[in-house]
Amino acid sequence: MAVEQNEVDHDTTASGSGSTGSVHTGPVPLRKGTTFETLAVCGFIFGLFAIVAAIFAVGLAARAASDASGGGGSGSAGGGGGGAAVTEVSLGEFFIKPPDATAAADSVLKVKNDGTMDHDLAVEGGPATEMLKPGGEGELDLAGVAAGTYTWICQVPGHADAGMKGTITVQ
Repeated sequence: MAVEQNEVDHDTTASGSGSTGSVHTGPVPLRKGTTFETLAVCGFIFGLFAIVAAIFAVGLAARAASDASGGGGSGSAGGGGGGAAVTEVSLGEFFIKPPDATAAADSVLKVKNDGTMDHDLAVEGGPATEMLKPGGEGELDLAGVAAGTYTWICQVPGHADAGMKGTITVQ
């Protein structure tokens, strides 16, 4: 068998190719272009980024759900049908806390912007706070508002549609 291999080596060398047959003793040639291994590593890294982004998105969604359901902030949380009596209201992206409340006629509510953008609070067809900067405070004076249930909103365009609305019952 060794003789046959030598003959093959001798024949290929004699043909002028300069090789020693099928036995390769030099450095392994580099494969050019995209290899399966490169694609696998890129896919793994992309998958890790996707997992981190998904965890971040779930955290943001949980925070938004907590904000929308009344978790945190100032004021008394109210239920439907007028809610609890309040003297403080909190505004943020995109909530009014409490969303539904009751206030005494001729009372003045303390309103705080706990958000990161400008907001105000207005009783539709009635009084409103000035536009409050982030961290700013103002007052909603209910003097002259007749007893009844009213819608209150943030008047910044699009904010009421995004969830900044509720009801205030004046007694």
